[in-house]
Amino acid sequence: MKSIWMRLALALMAVSASGILISTILSIKEMDYHFSLYVSDVNQQHQQDLLDILQSEYQRGQGWNDRTQLKLESASRVLGLQIALFDSERRLIRTFGNMVSSAFTSKEDMIPIKDQGNTVGYIDIRYDNSNAMSLEEHFQIAHTNAMQWTMLALLLLVCIASIFIAKRIARPIVDMSDAAQAVSKGDLSVRVALPQGKDELAGLVQSFNNLVQNLQRQDELRKRLTSDIAHELRTPLNTLLAQTEGMLDGIWESSPEHLEATRSEVLRLIRIVSDLDQVIQAEAGALTISHDVINLSKVAESIVDSMTASFQQKGTQITCHLITDGWIKGDKQRLAQVFSNLITNSFKHTLPGAEVMVSLEKKGRIVEVKVSDNGTGIPPEDLPFVFERFYRGDRSRNREKGGTGLGLTIVKGIVEAHHGDIFIHSEVGKGTTVTLRFPAAECIS
Repeated sequence: MKSIWMRLALALMAVSASGILISTILSIKEMDYHFSLYVSDVNQQHQQDLLDILQSEYQRGQGWNDRTQLKLESASRVLGLQIALFDSERRLIRTFGNMVSSAFTSKEDMIPIKDQGNTVGYIDIRYDNSNAMSLEEHFQIAHTNAMQWTMLALLLLVCIASIFIAKRIARPIVDMSDAAQAVSKGDLSVRVALPQGKDELAGLVQSFNNLVQNLQRQDELRKRLTSDIAHELRTPLNTLLAQTEGMLDGIWESSPEHLEATRSEVLRLIRIVSDLDQVIQAEAGALTISHDVINLSKVAESIVDSMTASFQQKGTQITCHLITDGWIKGDKQRLAQVFSNLITNSFKHTLPGAEVMVSLEKKGRIVEVKVSDNGTGIPPEDLPFVFERFYRGDRSRNREKGGTGLGLTIVKGIVEAHHGDIFIHSEVGKGTTVTLRFPAAECIS
């Protein structure tokens, strides 16, 4: 099987060689055609010059004297012509050069010599090629040979250039093929060097590298997800196992308080599984969403009112700046869950005396919601991953602050199910702002 660079090189060679051959043949043909026209013009010019000489000499000497014949002899020798001079009755007077009688032109083709409208003689002119090749033939052969040698040199140059260009063009493709094989074997660290320039091939290589990078990232997240699920489920299961074994062994009394502790662990497991189910539905686009026209300001206000007591108890302030006209099409319960998760996150990551603000305004056909705080903020290295499942910047996994790491994943899924967008801007020590944008809907009475 031929490699791609070889097929590309052969294609370039074929196209270039065809162009060179066609141009060479056309050049030789065109040169021969125009050169034949040139030779014909030269012959006609020689013929006219000889006629002018003969007519002039005839007028001077009233015949074909020795002086006239001497000039014809000189012209025959200098120009390499075979000349035959005839009288007015087409009788041969003399030949000049190597003209023989068998080479005479028929009487009808002889060139008449005129004097004051009367024919005073005839002349037959031919080129003398008996001894040597004419200069015209030398020129034609030299031109043809030069074109042929030029063609061979160009073909050789084309072959070398085609191989070089084909290898250079095909190298990124070959590298991507090798990299794809490495990826298929599980090596996601491979990358292809970007070719020079900003053409489609460079874009293809960049897209391939981005694809492999995303696959590597997804693989790392998958491994992390498996570890995080095991970690999240292990703690409540171990607690339940210890409590159950304690009751069976009589170490732990089956009192209502102990049973309630067991029940809380079961509820915790149910919550984790429920959150996972919501995440899977959100990522698969299978969330059940109603499309009622609702006032988003009312939804946000109800959640803020329900959480105000918790903020006051902590010594944290929560304020609202909500417009009355925040109508969108959506699911009231799902959107309430979005506000609850975002405000809860701000609550967990603010210190006493801090402030959380919920604002809502309409910008054209967009309803924009912002949940801002001046809490601890999110490190820059964690920002790209905050929407990933089980991702928490707090590596200690403190449950009071970190939760299960599924809240923002669910929030993103619900927002996107409402055809909205979500953005996070955060600085460490300055706070975090989460921005939601939803398509506005017409108000209903």
